[in-house]
Amino acid sequence: MTSTHPPRPLPIVQSIPHAGLEIPPEVAGRLAVDATTLYNECDLWADQLFDFAHPDLAALHAQMGYAGTLSVTDFEISRALVDANRYPEDLENPDGPVKSQTSNGQEIYTVPQERAEKRALRARYWGDYHRRLDQAVADHAGACRIFLDCHNMAQVGPSAYAFAGAARPKICLSNFGNLDGEARDAHTPLACPPWFIQAAARLAEEIFADLPLLEPQPGVHVPTVAINWPFYGGYIMHRTMTEFSVGQPFGLMVEINRGLFVGNQTPDTPIQPPNLPAIAAIRERLFRWAVMIHESSQIDTNLP
Repeated sequence: MTSTHPPRPLPIVQSIPHAGLEIPPEVAGRLAVDATTLYNECDLWADQLFDFAHPDLAALHAQMGYAGTLSVTDFEISRALVDANRYPEDLENPDGPVKSQTSNGQEIYTVPQERAEKRALRARYWGDYHRRLDQAVADHAGACRIFLDCHNMAQVGPSAYAFAGAARPKICLSNFGNLDGEARDAHTPLACPPWFIQAAARLAEEIFADLPLLEPQPGVHVPTVAINWPFYGGYIMHRTMTEFSVGQPFGLMVEINRGLFVGNQTPDTPIQPPNLPAIAAIRERLFRWAVMIHESSQIDTNLP
């Protein structure tokens, strides 16, 4: 049924920190990795997957009464070089806010960076992202009902990460909890209640079950949705949910398997243009899912 009112923004604030492919000019010419490596380290086309204002969604906008969200904060810099989803004090970690190796353990720089260089990159790029996201949070603190930290992931766990070589689900939803969305311990607050992430997972199961992996591994069953596996949340969601504090919305980190629209990548997978039909199919489902989880949150909390 088509809405009789003009579409309004979903009461959602979005973070898209890993879609960038740009190289900071300060490090250009010093990299031991090439464009292909940066391509395969990136959350490819995440900005397109989570573009809920996209013109292709116009019919759904009219039908569902929503178009776009309150705010989208994205990051143009390659996450293989500067990672906005890492703790700022973790500069000595090769997988920290300013990286020194890839997710497959390859050295990024021909000569290791000095700590002062890392601090300068963190201040200029990592800091800019979080200043913009903090402003979005401040601007929409009273209106935001859901914070979505939007990502995508390789089909198989990279060699330098936890669960290396493991086949990943089509979608991972995270709230800092356990596999049921319940608290993992007494010291880690959940980003949203268990019932909410469980409802979001059920909806995602219904909406995404029909989408096939482009290059499935023979004999390997991949679940449509997993809760808090292989990821249970990151720095951005932790910081942002803390910033919201009063009138706190529900927070979710969403990871979409790149096997649905890129394939089973390796560090050497050739650079390809975006698979627009596959991206459009996922984007349409993500938008419907976002509207439905918002409506789910209203039913339980009686929000306006």
